[in-house]
Amino acid sequence: MTKTDHTELPAIGAPFEGGFYAGKFFGADGAPYALIVAPKAEGETECVFKAKRTADKGARSLRDGLANSEAMNDDNHPAARFCRSLTIGGFDDWYLPSRHEAALLAENLMPGKDYVPEQTVADAFKEDGPEAFSRTLYWTSTEFSPGSAWVQYFDFGYQYGGDKAWSLRVRAVRKYPL
Repeated sequence: MTKTDHTELPAIGAPFEGGFYAGKFFGADGAPYALIVAPKAEGETECVFKAKRTADKGARSLRDGLANSEAMNDDNHPAARFCRSLTIGGFDDWYLPSRHEAALLAENLMPGKDYVPEQTVADAFKEDGPEAFSRTLYWTSTEFSPGSAWVQYFDFGYQYGGDKAWSLRVRAVRKYPL
């Protein structure tokens, strides 16, 4: 990956580095990154977080979804495994977003228009757009407790702990160093 100047970043929702630019954030290491969300057709599915309701060592980071996903990249963790197995646009570093990364996705790409935050300005991600998030729950890679993990609600924008056995939406992301 080649670092880019922050002035070269595209508009929210514009094609970028194999997916769509979702916003700038600071990672667990304090460094700035661009968050890139996968195209819906290739990078979204529905599955359970984990086959068992047990603790996940190494999956508690609020800011580092890649580290969380790597700690869970096995057959017992369908959501993380799905994301880590993707190759989209020539990139194979896709992962399940952390709690913080999922909040940024909701803040900048929320499809609904009835609640705060307001509907995204990115046309492809607006309600009924080809890249729009479903107005439902999506898994994050951040564990909440041994039996639950944080979920992001793309209708009202809030987060809470969801049972790991629930079958929910999953949308892969990747990060690009700035």
